[in-house]
Amino acid sequence: MSTERSYKRRRFFNYSIKKQLQLRMLFKVWGIVFLSLVLAGAVFYFYSNINVGISYRLFHVKAKNFLDFLLPVLVCGFFASLILGVVTALFFPHAFAGPLHRIEKDLVDIGNGDLTKVIKLRKGSEVHDLANAINVMVAELRDQVRRINDTAEEIRKLLGEGSAEDTEKTLEKVNSASANLQAEIEKFRI
Repeated sequence: MSTERSYKRRRFFNYSIKKQLQLRMLFKVWGIVFLSLVLAGAVFYFYSNINVGISYRLFHVKAKNFLDFLLPVLVCGFFASLILGVVTALFFPHAFAGPLHRIEKDLVDIGNGDLTKVIKLRKGSEVHDLANAINVMVAELRDQVRRINDTAEEIRKLLGEGSAEDTEKTLEKVNSASANLQAEIEKFRI
């Protein structure tokens, strides 16, 4: 088996990433499959008993109860569908847990101040819209921090180049730049 093929196999069945989330999702999907099969089987069983049982009697088929013929087919169909649903559900949680794990790791870096981070997910990921929204948010934060930094740099330059004769003008420029800086900071809710 090639390493590429084994990587793909591990990727589908890797439940070590966000294990609790994947297991909760898996059991919920299995529960939904089981309940829907029980409900569909019960409806089919009782509806068939009424309609088809009457037809069998009209054609003089000698059977004590039509349900004797229906029950084995219904049970086999139930278990075949249940097995197919359970096997199919094994692939479902990983499509969410892997990208969420990736987003979580990148958000930790962003929270530590790395605003250059861009969240990249595989094409067709289930949470691609969430990653795009986070990328837009980080870009906006990056722009706001850049404007604050530019204003702070302007204040530093004004204070560094001010001379005694134009102290009044320098002080006005510093106050204006400080007001701009304060306006940028007030955009954040702290």
